[in-house]
Amino acid sequence: MGTDTVLINGTGIFLTTGDSWDFYQGYSLSVKSVNPDKKQVWVKLLHDGELLQDDILSEGDIFAYSKSSEILSITVDTIYVSPGGELITFKPVYQYLDDDYPEPEIVETTNNSVQEEDQNSTGDPSTVQTGGFTILQAFACISALILCRVAIKK
Repeated sequence: MGTDTVLINGTGIFLTTGDSWDFYQGYSLSVKSVNPDKKQVWVKLLHDGELLQDDILSEGDIFAYSKSSEILSITVDTIYVSPGGELITFKPVYQYLDDDYPEPEIVETTNNSVQEEDQNSTGDPSTVQTGGFTILQAFACISALILCRVAIKK
């Protein structure tokens, strides 16, 4: 495989303040804080716990990390803010193979629970994804945010 090999191809992820998402090859993205007034999010990219890059982003901004070629491209889709917390959706998310690190073993399945079981059974922590939010949980959070706003306005 070469550096143009796609590891994550345009998927979406959902994170709350303080959460992080583990990518392949030891990369992780964490949401440090949200500025609700400006609808901005502070994110940090780490590799094996070491800070590579951080930035403050608004909706529609792209967070990109490159070395000799692009490794990660993450777009801030929406920043939801409520009295109960914040939910940030990142979509699309792309990760490309970093030739400086071992190639990850990618298990392709259509059932997420099977994929998580397969990844957990390998014992290789670099291939295990953090839980994050499922689509159903994200929609439930969005609905709760809308209901909170309606209740506050009354």
